[in-house]
Amino acid sequence: AQASLAQDPRSVATKSAGKASAIRMMRFVLLALALASTPVSSLKVDPVSAPHALVGASSNHEATLCNTAKHMPKKVDSLAEYKDEASTCLTWCGALGGKCFNGCLSDCIGYLKAPPCAGFVLDQNGCHDACTKLNDGFTCLQSVKAGATETCHLKLGQTTVPAKGCPYR
Repeated sequence: AQASLAQDPRSVATKSAGKASAIRMMRFVLLALALASTPVSSLKVDPVSAPHALVGASSNHEATLCNTAKHMPKKVDSLAEYKDEASTCLTWCGALGGKCFNGCLSDCIGYLKAPPCAGFVLDQNGCHDACTKLNDGFTCLQSVKAGATETCHLKLGQTTVPAKGCPYR
């Protein structure tokens, strides 16, 4: 009779494992019920502010990227070359995107400057008219935003420079 009262050690281990598994399952169910009844707003995580040094590091990286990607136009000797270089400034800087656009275009047109229309005042070959239109394009370049370059491309593209290119004198 005593042998029947003694328990097999394997059955004790199986019962203990079963109780532990049941307890884990019960904890999981209770956690799921608690989360299901919790309002979503209380689960919201507030953004963490980045340390100042990390913010500066990112800005410096972008500044370096923008400085290495800028375009400097070549020296122009005619209105035809001016038109090409102004269009190239706009295309190059526009391709860089919003973060680098303003600095790139500002540097580019600062080097290019406005076309020298005073030198074409007495011209009878259409160079003065072309220069005036290119000047309108230059004015557009001074205020264009990164997402709206088509306006300036249109102004520059619609400018017809006479066949001889209107060389500077």
